[in-house]
Amino acid sequence: MMLYLVRHGRSVANDAGLVTGTTADELDAIGVAQAQRMAAWLSHAGIVADRYMTSQWCRAQQTARLLMPAADWEVDSRLGETDAGEVADWQLARFLAQCPDFYADPGNRYPGGESHLALNQRVLGWLDEQLARPVDALMVVAHSGPISCILQHIHGVGMERFPAFLPAHASLSAIEMVRGDDVWHGRLLAFALGPLENLPVAIHGARGRAAS
Repeated sequence: MMLYLVRHGRSVANDAGLVTGTTADELDAIGVAQAQRMAAWLSHAGIVADRYMTSQWCRAQQTARLLMPAADWEVDSRLGETDAGEVADWQLARFLAQCPDFYADPGNRYPGGESHLALNQRVLGWLDEQLARPVDALMVVAHSGPISCILQHIHGVGMERFPAFLPAHASLSAIEMVRGDDVWHGRLLAFALGPLENLPVAIHGARGRAAS
């Protein structure tokens, strides 16, 4: 099974440097343009899927509709970004000033939210469910957190290194899932691919840790 993982375009929360933002967070103008360019890139590359899934977050659903307007997108909340609870709309700098060691332990839970270990558990539960009913190709529009969980899982990278993978906004990572000896194995074929026009924003955004 081919698994295409697409990160959403840049959002208002991303640009503002918030911890994560909330499920209502929308794409900003740059994010819309990124998704539109990605749609053209996918079309030119001939990349399509048998199933399409996205998280319940607005920024992911907006990206999905821009990428494949005619696709039947299924919404699954397990693909959502980490629930940062009471601090979701805080500036990340403010949160780190109060909790400087928070990201040192993936078991730390956001106030009123969840931990990155809880995120990993629900994302891998979702993955197991998809592998139990595989299709030739599955495209997912999600967030850097869930995407990193999946990539770390197939590479055997522990959650103590989360997030080990930080895909650019509106980029595609491709995994080939192969079943052998009754066990699924993943092979990363591509990471954070997309149109060159999206690259400058991705490079500048990598200078600081922004909302996912």
